Amino acid sequence: MSDLDTLFERIRSQRWEARKAAAQAMVTAGAPAVKYLSKALSDENPDLRLIAAKALGWMKSPAVVSPLVNALADEDAGVRKAAAEALAKTGGAGVVAPLILALMDEDWSVREAAAEALGSIGDAGAVAPLIELLKDKYLDVREAGAEALARIGQPAVASLISALSNAHPDARFSAAEALGKIKDPQAVAPLVALVGDHDPGVRQAAIEALGKIGDSQGVAAVVGALADDSSTVRWAAATTLGKIGDSSVIGPLAQSSKDKNSGVRLAAVKAISGIRLRSRS
Repeated sequence: MSDLDTLFERIRSQRWEARKAAAQAMVTAGAPAVKYLSKALSDENPDLRLIAAKALGWMKSPAVVSPLVNALADEDAGVRKAAAEALAKTGGAGVVAPLILALMDEDWSVREAAAEALGSIGDAGAVAPLIELLKDKYLDVREAGAEALARIGQPAVASLISALSNAHPDARFSAAEALGKIKDPQAVAPLVALVGDHDPGVRQAAIEALGKIGDSQGVAAVVGALADDSSTVRWAAATTLGKIGDSSVIGPLAQSSKDKNSGVRLAAVKAISGIRLRSRS
């Protein structure tokens, strides 16, 4: 019996620690271990299939792509998730289409893992399906989709700007967050328009995104938001004005330092201090 045969037997252990140690040893063995781990992906034990998927991902070899793509159709959601996470490590154009299909998986954790994988790979071909994910009913999935789009960056900007007009407030919120992370100036005007959105969460997200971009074009709209009905929106406005750092807003911020909400008052005072400090330097 070869060393790999022995490790293959050990990977069937009932103890997770033993399975993991055997899998790590097989990874160290390199290419010859691929066929053993691929075989493990067909085992009736889902725990074994899961550790095999993880191990194949640790190998980061093009040779593991095919068995991992097949594992995206496994009956066990944990195995499908592990396969998506593993494919993120292997990368390559050949994994993008299967991961896009996984964005429609019935299990939210698989959709989340697929989105994270696509963000890690950074292929612009994933932008449209990731935009659809911004309407997902699960917050973790929406956040993963927004983060993936932010990581893809400039190729996603136009689609994200379009999503600011989506009928779903969750999609508008997530799109604004992603645009703030990308910091593309093209998003300033559409985000300014979103400051007037009927949903307070969306208004807050738009204001915070403008703060991350730091463009003074948004100042007037953000100053207006200091009078918003929502205290969280007023807080975001004060904080954002501090980040943009335009000295012309000290007057409105001084008024906000008397806001009925203590968090807004504190944010306004901090913003004024930061603007004055930068003006002296």
